[in-house]
Amino acid sequence: MQDKMFFKDLALTAAKDFKSGKLGRRDFLYLCAIAGVASSSVIAGDAEAAANEIVLWNWGGDAVKCHTSAFGAAFTKDSGLPVKYDTSGPLQGKIKEMVNSGNITADVADADAFDAISLGKSGHLEKIDYSVVDKKKVLKGFAWDYGVSIIFYGYAFMYDTKKFKSNPPSTWADFFNTKKYPGKRSLYKWANGSLEGALMADGVSKNNVYPMDLDRAVNKIKSIKSDTIFWGSGSEAQQMIVNGEVSMGMVWLNRAKAVEADTNGRYRLNMNEAIAMPGAYLVPKGNPAGRANVMKFIASCQVAERQIEILRCHGMTPSNPEAFGMIPDDLKRFAVTSKENLSRVLLNDPIWWAENGGNAVNKFLEAIG
Repeated sequence: MQDKMFFKDLALTAAKDFKSGKLGRRDFLYLCAIAGVASSSVIAGDAEAAANEIVLWNWGGDAVKCHTSAFGAAFTKDSGLPVKYDTSGPLQGKIKEMVNSGNITADVADADAFDAISLGKSGHLEKIDYSVVDKKKVLKGFAWDYGVSIIFYGYAFMYDTKKFKSNPPSTWADFFNTKKYPGKRSLYKWANGSLEGALMADGVSKNNVYPMDLDRAVNKIKSIKSDTIFWGSGSEAQQMIVNGEVSMGMVWLNRAKAVEADTNGRYRLNMNEAIAMPGAYLVPKGNPAGRANVMKFIASCQVAERQIEILRCHGMTPSNPEAFGMIPDDLKRFAVTSKENLSRVLLNDPIWWAENGGNAVNKFLEAIG
């Protein structure tokens, strides 16, 4: 009995090591054969299957449909490896927990760039292999040791054209000016974008926003707190505008086109001083498919035409400069990296957010609470 338990434990340990890349396929199967336990074939099948597919960890919904049409289907056609999805949301804490437990179930996480900085420092990520992934296919400054930007998303504000006909707002200073532009506002309650907008409203040029003066930003937020509704999800922000609850509302840019359509153009997007946020692909340390396969997947997502497809489908803007000039005319106004917008937007600093994000969010929440 003790021998059987020993060999069963051996097979289980070998399966974990195989999935994390510490053990090769031949050695793994050899150890399973030695173990000779009934469950070994199941363990082997699970581990081999994990090594022959890519699991992309994202936020679900349209993200799955659009990642499949833009990236997944093309990669499978090129490589023969299927792309599957974990839609539970790759929060930084979840990635840490997964790697610390040794039960790594995802190969790549569609997360924020500041997660790449933080989790890289803490040892939870694989380094990006830039002999496979091409730095030239990333906007300069947005390829890091432990993550690489594939798309940008962003924040900007929309305004009521019926209410502000003759002199529409065009800056964050206008957004915060409740005397000249009366009415309710909406801001994102998790600080990203709201703090940057507040500093620009207070006279800080977009080139000098970072490092952020948190006290200055928070005081500016407080100055319009009584006129502001704070939202926590993209759908909530969208509904506040569509329902006419606010005269100006901060939105995720991938929802702006739909809002204009839903309001028959009454609410219009202002892209001047929009905040461009780099999304990043991160690879959890010991990913089941192995480092080589996941790097090939990331490289395949850099293809300009594929990034244009994710823009069409999901409103996420390309990070590959080759794609900037390929953005369709009807989407240029909504894309932070289109040639007409790139010089007007503020590029988020993920290194600042990785180092200061916890304190920034806490100060912000205390101010709006």
